[in-house]
Amino acid sequence: MTVAVCGLSPELMGIKNQPAMIKNRALDRSVAYLCEALSVWLAAGNEINYSAQDNDMLMAIGYRPDAPSRDDNREKFTPAQSMIYTRRRAELAAQ
Repeated sequence: MTVAVCGLSPELMGIKNQPAMIKNRALDRSVAYLCEALSVWLAAGNEINYSAQDNDMLMAIGYRPDAPSRDDNREKFTPAQSMIYTRRRAELAAQ
């Protein structure tokens, strides 16, 4: 998480005081950078391991990174519903 945040921080510094259009563009670019970094990381055969602090942060926002949680969501929601939910959560978090 620290590496990703450091890589994205120039893009996100001062974002709080920017107009919505600029915020959205900066967030879009940051997500693209993160996706690319994760793709490269995983393609190299690396794994993603959560520290206790990262795990606490994920749990605080309602994300349970365990397999049963993912299975529950796959059974309850279609992929389209999951994407709509994820987008709405991101919009609410940005407000």
